[in-house]
Amino acid sequence: MVSPATVSRLINGSAQVSRETERAVRQAMQELGYVPSRLAQSFARGSSRTVLFLVDGESESMQNNSFLMTIVLGLNDVLADADYSIRIMSGHQTVEGIRKNAMQWSTEAWRRREFDGIVLSNPTTNDPLIEAVIERKIPAVVIGRYSRVAGVVQVDVDNVGGTRLATQSLTALGHRRIAFLGPPEVLTVTSDRRQGYLEALARMGIKPLNAWILETDGVDLEVFSFEAARRTVEKALTTPLDWTALVAFNDEMALGAMRALSEAGLKVPEDVSVVGFDDLPYARMVTPSLSTVHQDIQQLGQHAGRALLALLRGQATADLTIQTVSLVNRETTATPPTSAETVDFSS
Repeated sequence: MVSPATVSRLINGSAQVSRETERAVRQAMQELGYVPSRLAQSFARGSSRTVLFLVDGESESMQNNSFLMTIVLGLNDVLADADYSIRIMSGHQTVEGIRKNAMQWSTEAWRRREFDGIVLSNPTTNDPLIEAVIERKIPAVVIGRYSRVAGVVQVDVDNVGGTRLATQSLTALGHRRIAFLGPPEVLTVTSDRRQGYLEALARMGIKPLNAWILETDGVDLEVFSFEAARRTVEKALTTPLDWTALVAFNDEMALGAMRALSEAGLKVPEDVSVVGFDDLPYARMVTPSLSTVHQDIQQLGQHAGRALLALLRGQATADLTIQTVSLVNRETTATPPTSAETVDFSS
């Protein structure tokens, strides 16, 4: 006969008992079909074994978001092996509203120890939620580059280098009139990708015209969408076309641009070359297949998961990890049309 406390310690691996006693207890558990309560174990050791993943947007839109779902797969690759589950928090509000509500909720949930750490994506400039996480010393990893390196661990891809690479691939083909299609600079990633485009043009001595910056509009997260991109390019095409190539913020927006170009009677890449960013599965499924910047999205989630595990275990980890990207040339890029004028934009 052993006490319940001894059985509990044995299950948790902390009891010092003889082999005979341990064998008898485990045999009894098997005969009774007893399975330890993970929740009860979590309360006992002061850990929920849960990681919170905050995303922007409602749950339905996330189910159709290949990027975020692949991030989750990467996180789960690492966290599941360490016996952590992932709790996804989303909301259909403004980005600022999501951050404010998440800050209030996560603060209370942290006090109740409902999660052990948090993964955040798409940081805004001076993000109030990240600042709250830093202030409360909550173990956290940001997927994206935040303006402050100290105080929070960040995992990101080379967004600046990616759009610089995309733009340089077009200048190498002979393009000098290159547009950039993207959302307003509300997030760090939007600023970084536009910066890469501008840097590539500057290296060629090209000063972009204002008309080359095609900025989408819409309600909150809609600015990142296929439809917002289609509308923006459609509007731009109401005036004479003064660019022969386009770099899009992401693959979805690249496809929106291609739809607008097709509806206007223009061919890709014969009339306009297009390059995307992300290399999501549908990039190679469309016709013509999309030239794009490849990033290993699942690996990005894995990097974030490993960084958070290191924090939870009290281990040292890099403040900022930048994952490399590469260019995938497919069927949407070619030399400029012969009818395009050669103009010096360096002055």
